[in-house]
Amino acid sequence: NLDGEIYRFDPAEIEVDAKLFQFKEGGDEFGVTERLQGITKWEPSQAGTVAVYEYADGRRFIADGHQRLGLAKRIMANDPSQNIKLYGRLYREADGITPDRAMVDAALVNISQGTGSVIDAAKVLRIDPDALRKRLPPRSELVRVAGNLVRLSDEAFGLVINDIINPKYAAIVGRLVEDQNKHTAILRVLADTDPSNLTQAEAIVRQAMDTEFTVATQDTLFGEEMLVESLFKERARVLDETIKILRKDRAVFNSLVQNEKRIEAGGNTLSTDQNAAKARTDGEAIQTL
Repeated sequence: NLDGEIYRFDPAEIEVDAKLFQFKEGGDEFGVTERLQGITKWEPSQAGTVAVYEYADGRRFIADGHQRLGLAKRIMANDPSQNIKLYGRLYREADGITPDRAMVDAALVNISQGTGSVIDAAKVLRIDPDALRKRLPPRSELVRVAGNLVRLSDEAFGLVINDIINPKYAAIVGRLVEDQNKHTAILRVLADTDPSNLTQAEAIVRQAMDTEFTVATQDTLFGEEMLVESLFKERARVLDETIKILRKDRAVFNSLVQNEKRIEAGGNTLSTDQNAAKARTDGEAIQTL
């Protein structure tokens, strides 16, 4: 205990609770995902700080730093000579702090230090909708995407946490799909079709919203799943490519209008009214699509 701010922890005395503290599941027996699985030596200078929650009965759980805890446990299991210690903040139930409050505080620390992700922001908003107002501008992309992720069902949000789906794609589902019972199925379609960009992702989501659901099994919520997913992807690609062509076309005709005098000075003849009309039509077509 260093002035009540930073504590030294023994990794062996800290437990994990994936559901309570909402962190990425999977990995090896210690919960270490592929990104850290090749590391065999602990580097204190790269460990940063963690957050630990202590219940009134003395049990301690990691609130932030799950991968580092898992890595420390694995390294010590394979090489006991590396006597690893973790350093960070301690949140105590005895002080009236709840696990949710600890998770929010830990996520806010990450965000304020510039290391927080959109998932950190979404975790905060799911617990405390007002917590980010003093930390980030409300119109920032991080807050906007996180605000849409908050609307996802718990199961669907779990797919985001565990890297099954791109958070920005998942945010489209949160923004467009009101029925939370459809969230997981639509996210799985997105994961399987693997859209190339946000335009394709939104096209697939909108198609999936119009598809009749069957509840015969949990694994196949859409009828002919493979055929439907294939059609979703091809339609999304066509839509995406069409919009790209229209944008290029609009840019060309806008350029002709904006540079009319310079082009005509070179001996060329332009139909400015027709060029402006074409650019306007392209813009309207893009909006319609």
